[in-house]
Amino acid sequence: MAECKKCGVHITDDTDRCPFCRCVLEDDGIKGENVYPDTEEKVKFWRILRKIILFLSLCAIGGMLIALYMGADIFNWTVVVTLILLYVNVSIYMSITGKIGYMFKTLFLTLLALLILIGIDYFTGYNRWSFDYTLPSGIIFLNVVCVLLMIINRRNWQSYISFQLFNIFWSVVIAVLLRLGIIRQPVLVIIAVSASVLVFAGTLIFGGRRASDELKRRFFI
Repeated sequence: MAECKKCGVHITDDTDRCPFCRCVLEDDGIKGENVYPDTEEKVKFWRILRKIILFLSLCAIGGMLIALYMGADIFNWTVVVTLILLYVNVSIYMSITGKIGYMFKTLFLTLLALLILIGIDYFTGYNRWSFDYTLPSGIIFLNVVCVLLMIINRRNWQSYISFQLFNIFWSVVIAVLLRLGIIRQPVLVIIAVSASVLVFAGTLIFGGRRASDELKRRFFI
């Protein structure tokens, strides 16, 4: 096994650098059990799984396109299935990659899910449930996630103020949609708007100077 003299950990895979400090590893001459997880194997497994799911998704879409070409009346369902498979593959890709932060992943996947649900609603008869229930529920979900991320990352909680402002912006959007009659159910909209405002107000009240400094640093407020 190899050993990092700086971190004091033993490495069993074939890498020549410590995954923590990137120092060059030395052979400690010890033969024994695996005392360090082979993370590279796990990454390879998930990459292979992602490729398999992508291939099966393309096969499913191709089969539906062939059925359409042969005269089957499944256009709407083809679009619906394609949207669902798109979301599944994007979610798997973003879950595997470690280069993107949790905040961006949450925002991107939630907004993508909302757009896809609106598309599904449209191609399945457009009963407007995607506007009445999905949009405000999405904002409520984002506020819950924001609070959880602030609790988990307590040392850097102020970095999520931009997340909160994003939620307030979309709360204003759905309030306008309610006013225009595009959204017909006011209860969830009121809950979503209230949650966004209360989370932001609570952050400013209890965050004190750290919150105000973050606003000045990011938005010059």
